[in-house]
Amino acid sequence: MTPFSMASPVCTPARSAWPRRLLATVALLAAAYTCAADTATNANANGNPMPGATVSSSVLPGSGHSWGFGALDPTRPYLFIARRENGLSVFDTERRQLVKTIAGSAGANAVAFAPALDRAYAVNMDGSLSIIRLSDLSLLRRIAVDDGNLNNLVYDGISRKLLLTGGRREKRSAVYQFDPLSERISLKREFDAGKFDAPLALADGSMLVPLRDEGQVMRISAATLEPLPGWAGKQFAGCEHPSALAADEKLGRLFIACRGKAPQLIVADLNSGDAIAKLPTTPAINALAWDAARRQLLIPSGIAASLSIVQQELAGGVERYRTLGYIGTRPWAHNMTYDAVHGVAHLFTMDFTQAAPDAAGHKQDPIFHADSFTVLSISLNQPSR
Repeated sequence: MTPFSMASPVCTPARSAWPRRLLATVALLAAAYTCAADTATNANANGNPMPGATVSSSVLPGSGHSWGFGALDPTRPYLFIARRENGLSVFDTERRQLVKTIAGSAGANAVAFAPALDRAYAVNMDGSLSIIRLSDLSLLRRIAVDDGNLNNLVYDGISRKLLLTGGRREKRSAVYQFDPLSERISLKREFDAGKFDAPLALADGSMLVPLRDEGQVMRISAATLEPLPGWAGKQFAGCEHPSALAADEKLGRLFIACRGKAPQLIVADLNSGDAIAKLPTTPAINALAWDAARRQLLIPSGIAASLSIVQQELAGGVERYRTLGYIGTRPWAHNMTYDAVHGVAHLFTMDFTQAAPDAAGHKQDPIFHADSFTVLSISLNQPSR
């Protein structure tokens, strides 16, 4: 194990109010920019400046009130965005325009690709799996899988299978293995879990899954769906609700975003699961992304309206992690797809109106505005070589 030291971040978000309610937009943006200025000054003093960024935005049509996840087409500069009731939208990231919304794709929640088979796959809110021909963006068929919503999916290159995870359940949630060649569910395994958050596929043929309600992270074999030794409900001290994962597979590090009263990022050994470091972070994290070239972790928060950058430093046998700063985004920009080749983070949000809590103090759902769905793209400076 390499030695570890950590410099305290300059800016720590307020912990009392953020987990309970969405703050006013102006206050959020002011907080994000204040943190960015403070942290950038400290980073420059230590010779590790906050990267510059260029922010672009594109608005897509639609009147939906929710959206899921996005994924980058491995064959061309297209971003697939699962917009639930608005269907699966395909966005050209170079021209920054909508290519098309795939006919018959309403309910799409997440997407994955098998380019060797000329296929894209989307899991849907009605519990079905959509099979799409990648070359011409046509929906071939929808296959019933579950009677409730499916939350996410990944493609495992070792077993050459898709792994599908269910949405929120009362007590038991399932992972499905789908064979793209036979187009059938080849295996199913249930777990004691109320909610699976977005899974992470690793190059060794395993998959990590956060169990938010249970405060656990499990690692299973993609081939058998069996938990790996020591990972059948792995817990991390202080991690109330693990909600997003990323990995530095070269160094063997797992990054875990933890929701709760004291939101934090945990850095753990990818093989043993031993915790190595903890950093306070922004609230309500739904996605993480690791940039191996820059050795940076990207952390979006829709509540904080910010994209945090955490630097991994390896020098003199010492492993350090510190928050460099924040890039201001927008409220509700919590789901993210990251293009590590070009250093571009794509986030999704909508304009909204937020009513005050009712007479009993219950939080009200926001009302999202029609034709305001925005693809927010943040281009980081190229890493130094």
